[in-house]
Amino acid sequence: MSQYVYIGGGIIALAFVAWLIWFSYRAGKNNASVTTAEAATDSATAITEKAEAMAQAQADKPATEDGVLARLDGGSA
Repeated sequence: MSQYVYIGGGIIALAFVAWLIWFSYRAGKNNASVTTAEAATDSATAITEKAEAMAQAQADKPATEDGVLARLDGGSA
């Protein structure tokens, strides 16, 4: 009878180890996914900031030749 208890305990221990391996694998995949998403967010933020700066520079430029000359004379160009 005790032989069945040992076999049952071994099966439970084996199932626990298999579950730990599965859980660790899933945790690693999730961590990699989060790391990739954070890197993509940082990249998108940098691109957005650059695009905003370019749009602001486009909006701030003088519209006429006289405007360009006035900015050059004023030292703000």
